[in-house]
Amino acid sequence: MNDIFTYSQKNGSTIFTFPGRTKVLSTSPLNGGITTHLTHALNINCMNGDYECEMLGDTYEKDLMVHAQRLEINPQTATALSTAAWTELCAVETLRHQELSVTAAVTGGIDSNGMCPGDPSSYCEHNGFYEMLPPGTINIFVYINQNLTDAAIGRALMLCSEAKAAAVSHLLLGSCYSEEIATGSGTDGTVIAACMDGEATLTDASGHSKLGELIGRTVSTAVTQALLKQTAASGARQFQVLIRTARYGITPGIMWDFYKEHQSFFNTWNVCFEKASALEDVFLSRNRNSNLVLCVSLYLHLMDQLRWGLIMEPEGIREGKRLLLYGLYCGPDTFLASCYPAGVWDNEEIKGFSLRELLMYILLFYFSVQS
Repeated sequence: MNDIFTYSQKNGSTIFTFPGRTKVLSTSPLNGGITTHLTHALNINCMNGDYECEMLGDTYEKDLMVHAQRLEINPQTATALSTAAWTELCAVETLRHQELSVTAAVTGGIDSNGMCPGDPSSYCEHNGFYEMLPPGTINIFVYINQNLTDAAIGRALMLCSEAKAAAVSHLLLGSCYSEEIATGSGTDGTVIAACMDGEATLTDASGHSKLGELIGRTVSTAVTQALLKQTAASGARQFQVLIRTARYGITPGIMWDFYKEHQSFFNTWNVCFEKASALEDVFLSRNRNSNLVLCVSLYLHLMDQLRWGLIMEPEGIREGKRLLLYGLYCGPDTFLASCYPAGVWDNEEIKGFSLRELLMYILLFYFSVQS
């Protein structure tokens, strides 16, 4: 028995073909929900030559139907997801345990559409019409070579979403709509398929079960690889101060505005930047400095914990200040704390600063030190 689905590329889209009778749980508007009559699942690249999504129907469901017909697939026996990602960059991971196998196939990129549940919305559906979101989607197709009960396939979908969220958050990919760490995008889709002719019918897809373990591992690995292929999202790409601070809106331009707002005080201590480009040049020159990236990353985690209500602001400000002053190197055996008089760090002007403002304040002094 063929224990994985086969897939092929056609016109920029991927066609997944099920090897036999298949129970499918799909989040698609085209034959979504739980079905038992489908023969194919489609991952459709919806982009035209201008790199914009082009709707081929007046609803998303009709759009997917047209795409299926163009691929010479019967829309009545297929489910489909669409994406702006290159489907050719699909990441596939298969794991087996005894007679059980799980295959996850994933495409994804969320740099322009990453979000965390509860973020501000981007559209409101009315009578079946809605505003298109910016490109950015993680589509997941999972095939299991054993039959699943309805309850188990529903649990498998939940576990699949948890695995995706974990993989995205482990890369510290930021939401495009808030200060949160992203867990996916607002347009993600998932198809779970289970072979109805398998040797057994499984009733449990919890995280404690072997099936749950295989789903979690295949999906997590495939999501990580898909993001790497599509957008180069990886530890190397994420190891930048600018990327770490982006979700808090801390950029060279914002820091320049902050500097201008408090320029008289900064100039008192000979912290001077003639123009915004000069500050940006210094920022970029130290953007990948490992000591700076590590210290800022730890500081940002304090900001996260404050927002989540896990620490109190006075303690966060105190320890965050200590972390940067005694963590940032400014030369051999020299820390930032020793580069300026104590009055710089204890003046009245900064006592009302938030954690975010304090970070920019200390970074401006750090960028002014020649290293």
